[in-house]
Amino acid sequence: MRFSIAILAVFSVFYLATSVPAIIVPAGESGVVYNCAYPFTVALDGSFVDWPDVTWEKVDSTMGWSPLPPSDADGSLEFACVADNDYLYVGILVKDDMKVVDENVGGDVWQDDSAELYIDGGNEKAAAYDANDAQITIGRDNVGGDINKPKMGGSGPGSATKAAVVDTSDGYAIEAAVKLADFGIKAGDGKVIGFNVQLNDDDDKDGRDHKLAWSKVELVTGEGSWNNPQMFAELKFVLANLTAVSSNGKLATTWSSLKK
Repeated sequence: MRFSIAILAVFSVFYLATSVPAIIVPAGESGVVYNCAYPFTVALDGSFVDWPDVTWEKVDSTMGWSPLPPSDADGSLEFACVADNDYLYVGILVKDDMKVVDENVGGDVWQDDSAELYIDGGNEKAAAYDANDAQITIGRDNVGGDINKPKMGGSGPGSATKAAVVDTSDGYAIEAAVKLADFGIKAGDGKVIGFNVQLNDDDDKDGRDHKLAWSKVELVTGEGSWNNPQMFAELKFVLANLTAVSSNGKLATTWSSLKK
């Protein structure tokens, strides 16, 4: 019996070392609710090699207000989210063929290339910001900067947000960790918060040229997330069914069964 247990232990260690994690979470409704896999932790380094296979939402060049970018290559993004008990992790991949930085900083970084995260911790959907609502603007000016203390614009809570920002061949990437305690959020299966993602695109080193957004209600009603949480969509924490997937992509067994 001891020999069998030892063999199983060795096999499990070998298997976990040669496998990648996958998460089974049903997709939400694009622009309405994002189903966020929970609990899962990722490292902030600007790459996504340790991210599980979760849903990436597309915000293309048509999802905004006039004037729109002429193509996805000029301005668009994809984002995904996971969370643990302490942080909401948001990964953003931006396509941008004209990278502008350091023209506007601090509270005016929205005029330059940047992404905006919107959080309503209580999901009250009030017409004005309250103590658990925020706009968190993370600019491309954070490339090579301090991950633990990034330069940010916006308003409301979120000062403990961390972010790794790196340039890519066709734009830039943001990997952010929003501290849940800043918003009084206690993550758990079924917990729903207000949420939105936007993109600011500056092409000519003047003011912002294009603005895109994910929230369907905002796209229909008109831009307003910067001061009205009713324009936000939602994010729902969903307990993840973690599975082990072998390196050749075939489903092998669940993590829970490996731990038995």
